[in-house]
Amino acid sequence: MSGLNKTDYLIRALSDKPIINIASGTQILVELKRQGNNLNQAIKHCYFGRTTEKELQSAVAECKKTYADLHAAIGGT
Repeated sequence: MSGLNKTDYLIRALSDKPIINIASGTQILVELKRQGNNLNQAIKHCYFGRTTEKELQSAVAECKKTYADLHAAIGGT
């Protein structure tokens, strides 16, 4: 259920590292990758003067929201 292979699971269990199972982890990871790509593209375009500050701030806000979703999914407040 943790998504870890047996070796990694045992290493974490024996070293008292937390083993976290996130039900929506795959969807959150896909979204984080998508948002990271959007942010990279916005910054790249910014260097060439093709992205406005508003577009860049929007990409940053989307990344922050996704990280907040991830934080909430792992039990953060």
